[in-house]
Amino acid sequence: MKEQILQLISEGRTEEALALLAQFDGNAVLLQGRYNAGKRQYNMGTIEYGEWSRIQAQVNNAVIEMAGSIKTGTGSGAGTSTTGTGHGGAHSGAHTGGSGTPGAANQHKVFISYNHGDSEYAQRVKNFLAQSNVDVIIDEEDMPAGMSIMEFIQQSIKNCDAVVSIVSSKSLNSGWVGQESVASMYAVWLADKKFIPVKLDDVAFDIDFQITAQETILQKIQDLETKIGKLRQLGGDSRAFDDDRNRLFELKNNLGQIIQRLKSVLMVDITGNNFDPSMRKVLERIQK
Repeated sequence: MKEQILQLISEGRTEEALALLAQFDGNAVLLQGRYNAGKRQYNMGTIEYGEWSRIQAQVNNAVIEMAGSIKTGTGSGAGTSTTGTGHGGAHSGAHTGGSGTPGAANQHKVFISYNHGDSEYAQRVKNFLAQSNVDVIIDEEDMPAGMSIMEFIQQSIKNCDAVVSIVSSKSLNSGWVGQESVASMYAVWLADKKFIPVKLDDVAFDIDFQITAQETILQKIQDLETKIGKLRQLGGDSRAFDDDRNRLFELKNNLGQIIQRLKSVLMVDITGNNFDPSMRKVLERIQK
């Protein structure tokens, strides 16, 4: 049941998740009321999209927390997955590679979350793990032509044993990686997934970076909303860009949660001479 609720949240089906949760926890009714009131206000135009997005994020987080306390005796769970990789932003993937035999017994599968600007390190991580008989991923090599990016990311996280997230100033400013990080944390909480962040810098521990990142994301949202408004005034269809705006809102709302999670675990440094010893630690964690 936990996994079902998490899956619904990851797919943006909050109302269905709330209805399911209400069968186990009466307090979910209060969340339903808050969610419905916010939705009604937004549809009536009495609150801005940013406020509605904030309400959704708060309700989703509360649902995740409440679902974690459900004791229904469900099985191992397939885990959850959500969002993903993207055009000009973060890339993620799973690639059958290296010296290992695909499908071999006890072979581990790893999903790598990274920003396109950090692709050189992503390739190094992939190669290291593949040489150690780990089934790894990279979207540019494995995502079928024409496949939905969302579907690819959902399936990748659902089917992996661990998520390796490459953390840097670029990735934390990326809406796609931000959403992948939240999805990965959901999987860790409610399923048997390992979340293993590795770092290229220390920005996650820098409050000045967090302030700058919030300012940058907000500016991107404002710029995009201005352009969407102009497009609508001209009679154009803005739906192709609404997803970009929503993704930025989700990142802004979840950035603090992402960084809090990153600060609560040991992140090994994979830059320079640290790469090999740090990746050996990552491999050990994957294989445990």
